[in-house]
Amino acid sequence: MNDPDENEPYRVEAAQGVFQIVDAAGEVILACADEGNARQYAALLSQAFRRGYKAGYRQARSAF
Repeated sequence: MNDPDENEPYRVEAAQGVFQIVDAAGEVILACADEGNARQYAALLSQAFRRGYKAGYRQARSAF
């Protein structure tokens, strides 16, 4: 079974006393002092990514 976090476009990593939200390319998007806030931001970013991706896919599909 796949780890659900493997499929998330954003993940949380601890580094130098802060929690960083990192994208799939390894770029730091945001840094938080609190892990709970970082996880919430990562979840919101992932949700927004999926909704935007799906909407764009549907729109492109219906264009043809």
